[in-house]
Amino acid sequence: MSSARSLLLASVALCTGASTAFASDLPTTKGPPPPPVAAPYSWTGFNVGLQGGYGWGVENDDLSTADFLGVIGLFADHFSAAGPIGGAHVGYDQQLGSLVLGVRSELDASGLHGSTVASSTVCSEGCTVTDASLAFHNTWQAFLLGRGGVAFDRLLVYVTGGVAFGDDRESVTITQTGSSTGVWTGSQTKTLVGGAIGLGADYALDQHWRIGAEWRYVSFGKGDYSAIGPSTVAYKAGFSENLALFDVSYGF
Repeated sequence: MSSARSLLLASVALCTGASTAFASDLPTTKGPPPPPVAAPYSWTGFNVGLQGGYGWGVENDDLSTADFLGVIGLFADHFSAAGPIGGAHVGYDQQLGSLVLGVRSELDASGLHGSTVASSTVCSEGCTVTDASLAFHNTWQAFLLGRGGVAFDRLLVYVTGGVAFGDDRESVTITQTGSSTGVWTGSQTKTLVGGAIGLGADYALDQHWRIGAEWRYVSFGKGDYSAIGPSTVAYKAGFSENLALFDVSYGF
């Protein structure tokens, strides 16, 4: 009995050793290494770029209350203006988790312009006909803006707001004929200050290049203007606008 048990144990040990040796001789097969995990995109850093688009808005004045030898009511106090806009910007963003805070300064050349004509006739002791034209032209704008948004990896959705600066050239000609006659003219350019708010989105094409789109509303305060003729007529004028902007930036 003991010899049979010894023979059985020896057989088991021999089979186990043989199977282990056979398994060690088999070729090993390895799959492809897992792809590297891309690091999350970071919006932190300085950026510079160009922007361009189109603006449309309204010139606002108070010429309807101005007194031209007793004849008033020349304008409806506003008229439409529109034109292209474009320039350059520099900014800095800081990402805190999914929150992105930043600042941006921008300088633009502008072709925003508009004009209107008006005529009125007043009859009492005779009739006075007043014909008038008023033109507005904005040639540059500048912005100092803050912004805050939420990043979805390479997509950033943000709100923005800040201070706006721009020039306003007002040119006016008023001609009266009839019982009262006179010609008033004036052409002056003033720098106006206002405020801006907006909503936009940026998308990172790679680690450096970004594209974006933004809507911005800007309202400028009024400047003091005058027209010179038989008398000096003072009036105020300014403008407000909507801007549709597209930009490309390089981030450092």
